[in-house]
Amino acid sequence: MRGVATAARTLPRSRRPADWAAVLALAVYALAVAALVATPIARQVAALRGGPPESVPLFASLPERAQQLVLAPKRNVSSERSPHIHRDWRLIGGVGVHVVTVNPEGENVQIVIGLAQGTVLSEGVFGREGFGNMVRRLRPRVAIDGTYFHLRNSEPVGSLVMEGVMVYDGLCSSALVVTEEGDVHIEHHGAIMGRYAGWPRDVRTALCSGPTLVSHGQVHLNPYDEGFGDPALFSVARRSAVGVTPEGKLLLVVVETPITWNKLANIMLQLGVVEAMNLDGGGSTALYSNGEFIATPTRPLTNLLMVYD
Repeated sequence: MRGVATAARTLPRSRRPADWAAVLALAVYALAVAALVATPIARQVAALRGGPPESVPLFASLPERAQQLVLAPKRNVSSERSPHIHRDWRLIGGVGVHVVTVNPEGENVQIVIGLAQGTVLSEGVFGREGFGNMVRRLRPRVAIDGTYFHLRNSEPVGSLVMEGVMVYDGLCSSALVVTEEGDVHIEHHGAIMGRYAGWPRDVRTALCSGPTLVSHGQVHLNPYDEGFGDPALFSVARRSAVGVTPEGKLLLVVVETPITWNKLANIMLQLGVVEAMNLDGGGSTALYSNGEFIATPTRPLTNLLMVYD
């Protein structure tokens, strides 16, 4: 500003107002351009670093039975163990790994999302609930922590589709998708996927998270490209992930030993998956299977990925 003022003093008085007007107009234009460029970047960084995600709850499109989605429709909750769901523990690369294998083509098998008590979808309000209470209330065969959520207002970060309805339009780098026919796959979409990016009409359940761990049978880990920039996310932590095998089976994986994303990606690859993505993990790491709590989170959760049969 000192240089601009000096230059202005060397000009005739009649030209000074016009010059200052030009400088002011240029400054306003520069600020407007900067705001337009920064908005999408800030949206991703804020969401992934715990700030409020600028997502759009789809109140208008929710069915009248919206609250039933929170309570979960009635499902088979028999205490008998299902042959379509198997859990085991493996030692991979010196790390203990809990693995639940689900055959989505099995009779009565349904893969759905569970939401915490206090959630009112029609008002865009999300609650938080202890993992044990959620499991006892919703009574799934298997449950694992889902997508990231904002710690202050409990809103999810990733998009959610329940019973064929997109109930939350958030950020998305990868999505676990279950079709109406029961096929399960993982889609990789970079940084954004939601109602504006287009959802196939046959999606019944979808949960967006990330980053991508495995794609086309190879380790594929580019978290910065997917909008993950918080250094805390790159440190070692307890991890949760989902993967899909060449046969179409779904693997729900939890590692309680703190590891990096790269280690997790290689573990998923050794488990034989062709596609895999990371879930929330860290203090949210949770796993329940066939009546047993395998991993317990250190904080209440807003959403779960659940399996019924």
